[in-house]
Amino acid sequence: MRKTIIFSVVVFLMVVSVLWAQKSNVEVASGSSIELDYPNYKMYELQLKNNTGAQIDVEVQNKETGEFVRGFGLGPLGRVEVIVEQGSKIVFTNNSKKLGKLAIKMLNTDVKLKPKNTNEDRVSFTLVNPSNKPIPLIIPNVMNPNLSPNSSSGVDLKIGQELLFRNGLKRYVLLTVDETIKEGQKLDVYALLQQRKKELGLK
Repeated sequence: MRKTIIFSVVVFLMVVSVLWAQKSNVEVASGSSIELDYPNYKMYELQLKNNTGAQIDVEVQNKETGEFVRGFGLGPLGRVEVIVEQGSKIVFTNNSKKLGKLAIKMLNTDVKLKPKNTNEDRVSFTLVNPSNKPIPLIIPNVMNPNLSPNSSSGVDLKIGQELLFRNGLKRYVLLTVDETIKEGQKLDVYALLQQRKKELGLK
């Protein structure tokens, strides 16, 4: 019986140039993980673009304990912005048979978050885009995922977290995470978006 061994590589990126223009290309071998850490910065925001053609799993973890902070599946050719808090690192895992390819850009190193309630309730579920068009979303203080056509993305969010969409120059609430969303549930984002636009009288 063939076994897949998961390797973990810690990559320390020492940033000394102007960060708004910094871009990196990272490769993740099939069946392996890579950890990225920017030790010069307490908190930062990254833009990730998946050039793999297969899903890459993304997790923010506590540096000291490896405890899960948040995570999601970045779909094929998907793009997302994610915040890495003080004391955390970001981990990319490639469970596909393809060589993982990620484009990473540092957006901001002066990110401010609301204090985290360690007792907050959270739920893990999947955002599904069954349509042939990308669906950009905004999850304030977490990330701005762009759901690729015919793809899905796993998220782990706290109860009360809003998911927004943009119509023209305005932002609207698509949904608010609550107890009606069950652990592991799949949500059809395209159907929710069409329903919400109808309710708001949007085109």
